Amino acid sequence: MSYDHRLLSPTSPRSSRRPSRNQSIEYEGIELGPWSSSSPDYFDPPPQTYQSTDKLLPQSHIHSYQPSPTRSTPSIHGRDGGWEGWKLGALLCVIVVAAALILNVVVTAWAASNFGISGGIGTIRRAACGTIKREGLWLHIGINILSTMMLGASNYYMQCLCSPTRQEVEKAHAKRQWLDVGIQSFRNLTHIKRPKMILWLLLAASSIPLHLMFNSAIFVSLTANEYTVAAVSEDFVNGVNWTLPSADTFHQSIISQMQQNISSYEKLDPPACIKEYGVDYLSDRRHVLAVVSGHFANPLLGFLDWDYDGSLNSWVCGTSEGPNLTLETISIDNFDCSIPVALENDTWLMADQPVEYCLSQKVLDRCRLQFAIPIMVVVLVCNAIKLICMIITLWKFNEPTFVTLGDALGGLLEDPDRHTVGMCTATKQDFLDGAWPDREPKRWISKRHFRFEAVGLRRWVLSNAFCALTVIALSIMLRFAIANTTTASDITTLWNLGFGTVTPSSLIRWSTPVFGSPGLIKNVLLANSPQIILSLLYIACNRLYTCMSFSKEWHDLTYHRRSLRVTSPRGEQRSTYFLSLPYRYLGPILILSVATHWILSQSLFLVAIDVYDEDGNFDPSQSILSCGFSCIALIFLIGIGWLVLLAGVGMGLRRYEPGMPLAGSCSAALSAACHPPTDEVGVALVPVKWGVTSVEHGVGHCALSGRYVSPPVTGRRYQGQVNN
Repeated sequence: MSYDHRLLSPTSPRSSRRPSRNQSIEYEGIELGPWSSSSPDYFDPPPQTYQSTDKLLPQSHIHSYQPSPTRSTPSIHGRDGGWEGWKLGALLCVIVVAAALILNVVVTAWAASNFGISGGIGTIRRAACGTIKREGLWLHIGINILSTMMLGASNYYMQCLCSPTRQEVEKAHAKRQWLDVGIQSFRNLTHIKRPKMILWLLLAASSIPLHLMFNSAIFVSLTANEYTVAAVSEDFVNGVNWTLPSADTFHQSIISQMQQNISSYEKLDPPACIKEYGVDYLSDRRHVLAVVSGHFANPLLGFLDWDYDGSLNSWVCGTSEGPNLTLETISIDNFDCSIPVALENDTWLMADQPVEYCLSQKVLDRCRLQFAIPIMVVVLVCNAIKLICMIITLWKFNEPTFVTLGDALGGLLEDPDRHTVGMCTATKQDFLDGAWPDREPKRWISKRHFRFEAVGLRRWVLSNAFCALTVIALSIMLRFAIANTTTASDITTLWNLGFGTVTPSSLIRWSTPVFGSPGLIKNVLLANSPQIILSLLYIACNRLYTCMSFSKEWHDLTYHRRSLRVTSPRGEQRSTYFLSLPYRYLGPILILSVATHWILSQSLFLVAIDVYDEDGNFDPSQSILSCGFSCIALIFLIGIGWLVLLAGVGMGLRRYEPGMPLAGSCSAALSAACHPPTDEVGVALVPVKWGVTSVEHGVGHCALSGRYVSPPVTGRRYQGQVNN
């Protein structure tokens, strides 16, 4: 016969006193053994009667726990939960994606109709470069937030779509196969319905173009003015005639115009002049006269044309006289020519003469905030595909699925799976590689499992190795970036450059530049290709933490009596707005995802520079459409990468408390623990706990139960209730 703690009554002579922790109990010839054992001390002795469990279970539900010959309780999935649980989360995801689509359509239509399109590229706004840069920064942060929200919404639906139904789980178990519960799973794709698999694939495929292009749908086009620097004396300013080789008509015209318009030039002292012209790309000024001390036969001492073929704006460090009245930059270590170094010199020399002041031509700043119609069309199509897939999922697929741990446990407790009978202590490892444990009694061994075991050693190692390889690749990129930059590579200089700063030394120069839409798409794909790797890392980390959190929720049922967290709650069940990843993990992961996507967009980025010649005409031959890199942004990204890697490894090396079979996301291992006593009705509707529910012929049975349970004892044998 069986022993059940619930059958004791106060009138029974054996239940008239509470047994001590070191005392054995005999009931009908069956020795139950002492309460103290090598198992962890985390339970209380059994109550005198079942009525004493009212502190664990609400008094209003005591009627649900009385013995009953049959399972007559309605299915826990028997009613539609309406807009609650995961469906409310799914509805919020639809609202987010729909709002993103409306916003993208409105912005695209407004920009195209108001600003016009040339070569597939339109201009939203034209203003000072500082203003445009700030607006571009905030727009890119907004784009990264929006794309991360869309990725999160898509991931939410993908997890719901690949979650198996009860029929799919049982069908797999019949073939001695198991499915994943509560996590994103490729394993499940071949077992779920074909329409759901197609929707899953569409959601996954539509994410790739978004990450490849969305970041560059709106971009900043900078302005760079070519100009002439002339070293002159005070006599030139006063209108004295000067001479140049007669053959040089071009510079004759330029310098004559400079002298004629000198009254409109702005006077700058030497430090201010160095700061204004020591920039990489000059946008709000053009020609400059450096007025030196002294009087000379020819008031024009020399000139220098500055364009953007070179990689260093070094004339601010001083010049000397060259042939034919040209100026030559002073021979100086390339790494030292910078505004701070130039300002440190006691005397600023131009044509080997000390500079008294500068006269600078002020021009209109013409930076542009632009958008690419081809990219926006791709973004809109992907956005629409996601929205349609989500609406179809929410509308058509209302069949209950095992989305959360509570869904799986509730369904399996209500109607236990016959394929896992008698395996109450089976673990995930017992079901791997097509194996299926036998139903012979097993001796219980209490073990503290590492959290990575719930994920699977191979999956945990591969995910962390992927993260490590990404960080190593970024480190190699940083090394090449520092080696190829012509600025100083100390951390202070790199920090002063800032994130996403365009400099001549940080440009990737193509041998044959391509402009217009083809050139834009080419550079956009290069600049944003690492975003896909980052998105894959987000999915991998999300999966790791989801699985470990899922298992933590499972192991808690050994120590705490908990209501099941389900998508459509009944009785004492709890609703849920997240799937398997709690907000304390989900929030930081989303914030980190937004931050890393933005930092990556500042590490390798699209560069568009409109170059204007000395006369102020647009010069397409000198204009730049390429990619740039930022060393300091790469350093930050590498640091975040190592922190993510250490967090993933550290979390995996933490241990669960002992006392529970390690199930992970394995449907078969979860099912094995869901065989409550046959006379227990409505167990899925009340708070449950896992432990020993009964002992028969010296063999115990463990299960989730709403009644009193005791922990398994190390060394004792447990089989499971074979008459379910």
